[in-house]
Amino acid sequence: MGRRRALLFTFSHPVDYLVRPLPGLTGIEVLLALRSGSSSPEAATAVPKASRSASRALPPNDELEKLATQALEAMRSKDYDLAIRLYTKLLEYPEHPWRAKSQEYLGLARERKGQFAQAKLEYQEYLRRYSDGADATEVSQRLAALITLEGQSRPGHGDVDRRWQWQSSVSQEYRHDQNTVTQDGVTAPGVGQSVLYTDGDLALRRRGERYDFSARADAAYLKDFGNSGLTTSGSTRVSALYAELGDAGHRMLGRIGRQSVTTGGVYGTFDGAYLSYRALSALRLDLAIGKPLEVYSTQSTGSRTFLSGAADLLSVAPGLDVGLFALEQHAGSVLDERELGAEARYYRRGQSLVAQLNYDESFKVMNAATLLGTFSLPGRWVATAVLDHRKAPFVATYNALIGQSTTSLDSLIATLGDAQTRQLALDRSANSDSYTVGLQRPVGERLQWWTNVSFSKLGSTPASGGVAAVPSIGGLVNYSTQLLGSGWWFDSDTNVLGATYGTGSGTRNLSVFVSARYALTSHLRFGPRLTVNDTKTDAVAATGLVNGLTLSPALLLDWQLKRGSVQLETGYERTNQSLLNGVVPQPGSGSVPAPGTPGGTTTAGTRRYWFSAGYHLSF
Repeated sequence: MGRRRALLFTFSHPVDYLVRPLPGLTGIEVLLALRSGSSSPEAATAVPKASRSASRALPPNDELEKLATQALEAMRSKDYDLAIRLYTKLLEYPEHPWRAKSQEYLGLARERKGQFAQAKLEYQEYLRRYSDGADATEVSQRLAALITLEGQSRPGHGDVDRRWQWQSSVSQEYRHDQNTVTQDGVTAPGVGQSVLYTDGDLALRRRGERYDFSARADAAYLKDFGNSGLTTSGSTRVSALYAELGDAGHRMLGRIGRQSVTTGGVYGTFDGAYLSYRALSALRLDLAIGKPLEVYSTQSTGSRTFLSGAADLLSVAPGLDVGLFALEQHAGSVLDERELGAEARYYRRGQSLVAQLNYDESFKVMNAATLLGTFSLPGRWVATAVLDHRKAPFVATYNALIGQSTTSLDSLIATLGDAQTRQLALDRSANSDSYTVGLQRPVGERLQWWTNVSFSKLGSTPASGGVAAVPSIGGLVNYSTQLLGSGWWFDSDTNVLGATYGTGSGTRNLSVFVSARYALTSHLRFGPRLTVNDTKTDAVAATGLVNGLTLSPALLLDWQLKRGSVQLETGYERTNQSLLNGVVPQPGSGSVPAPGTPGGTTTAGTRRYWFSAGYHLSF
């Protein structure tokens, strides 16, 4: 916010560089992999002039409209940096239908970002070019307000970075489902759900010369009108509630409260404290302590606490960072987990590779070994690959409570002993393997195509401690392909066409879907979609389903407001199934076999009507 400083690097030879986020996502840093040639910084303290002359050839109208739409979305989401870049690009073209509005909104984006001098120049440029424009009166008023503001005192000797800034939003969505099940000539209607979701968030920030402060709160509430079982003690959820303080040099960052981090072996949300310290230019240290979140309730729950430490070795080689961590977690007085892990991240010349290991030293078990890669290939091809082997869930003493009548780990240990309890914990974690390979490539200027093949397998768990064995579901293979296009029928439309085929464990499923989004006006869009599923399953009592065909059309209306949006959606789903006799169809969740199912099959059908209405407002 306010008057920024820009640093422009120029090099006489090609230079490899790496851009990466700082701890807590508070900024970015640029690292040069090698020094080549000379560089000279250009100070950007002077106020830049408004764009006045075309410097690019005029592209097709659909490309211009796409840029204008993206810029408007950036303004609505308060991403003013992106909006400034997009509107500046639109002003580099000769006169076009979106140029006047781009000139006005570039001034507005700079004004909202606190760049008042630049905003004044952009407004003056608008009035010079479009003195009779539709928005000339409003632009004149904004310009007059800025001129008046120049004569007033500003905090911090004119640096608006020192002011408090805040952003907030609120959204609500009501969803209603009406289900009808027909079997053997008998029809049974019912309400699937009647639920109101409410979400809100608030973010505060103050930037100073030495320290930056920020705070965030995200909360949600669910109201169940239909007694569908969705309302529980966790109907009020708080997913984030923290305060954060960091130095302006990005060497240290501290955060306390309900938060999420992705370092030190901490996965997900926790209540506690996090500290990151840049000890050296190539060494960052992280520390986290707290209680892992089991339920997003308004109060801290659970008896488990953890302490983790991590060290990131930055630029070990050009483009390569290496991280090491250790985590110890206790459930009351019992050792729950003791994890050691490592992560290597490589980003260079269009290629990326991330490798992760997580080993539990207490149980002597590899919790996870993962390899993720993205590779840019000749001919504009991009290949992706994911190889993952893990325990599901991660091994922890606390898992021994799964399926037990007691919720106290100390009580279970007192009854079974420590060794047997730890064996139960091992028994409750299955081996999980998944592998995915994908390809994607643009096809022309308006079409993107990608496809992938994935394999997954969840292993079995043995019977122990009164908990029944869970057999392996076997290997599942999934093939999917998708086309994403724009401007097929109209300049501003988007279209998606895809198909997925899965097979494994005696089940074959083919799904075809198509969806689109069309602009009726500059603020109103509608999006039809259609999904067709065809499932065939071996006729065994474990599944009950022999085959089923599901057809599901839906329609979305999206009305963009100045500070938010309103959405209306409605849909219909019809399923025809062939079931083993005695099996009860369940809308949206398959079928349930009844005890003592006789032989033969019967035909059943389900119908589901649903609609939702919601809004989102930003302040």
